[in-house]
Amino acid sequence: MLICQLAGFLGSGKTTLLIRLGTALGDAGKRVAIIVNEVGEVGVDGAVIESRGLRSVEISEGCICCSLSGTLQSTLRIVTEEFKPDVIIIEPTGIALASKINQIIRTSMVGEERTIAICLIDAFRAPKLFEEAGPFLSRQIIGSDIVAINKVDIVSPEIVGKIKETVREISPSSYIVPVSAREGRGVEELVELLEDAHE
Repeated sequence: MLICQLAGFLGSGKTTLLIRLGTALGDAGKRVAIIVNEVGEVGVDGAVIESRGLRSVEISEGCICCSLSGTLQSTLRIVTEEFKPDVIIIEPTGIALASKINQIIRTSMVGEERTIAICLIDAFRAPKLFEEAGPFLSRQIIGSDIVAINKVDIVSPEIVGKIKETVREISPSSYIVPVSAREGRGVEELVELLEDAHE
């Protein structure tokens, strides 16, 4: 079983990309379960995801890498037992760190699993995010196996190139994939990486 977390700031396009990944993996014959973490009391992502025919579980009223860590552990066990998925995709809040969630996954006792962490960066807002929240964004990038640069359809190749350079300076080992979740560009490459990790 592969457990994939898809992190990124609010508005970076996580839900759109998650739906594309879940649908593509499902089309490839994988059983996919999705766990969504909404900070507010009423979440909307779960309803959006299920409207696309995907199975999702919603955890709300807190952050899964902080106050709700026990809830994530029990949810992982329930989803694993009841649905027996090939892939679980976790969409944490925008303030979650991959390293903390991986610790929770390791102690959840769901059997043999592999983990992969994707950090989604909004290419349109990246310059401002690096300026205003650089240290935190750097921690998200460092803890990720893959950095997906989203919204490449609305920025210049020069901006994408600069973001790639910044990511490589922060985490030389991270795999970088330019994507457009809206258009579906780059999704096939991400799916291949997830399938390779699942093998």
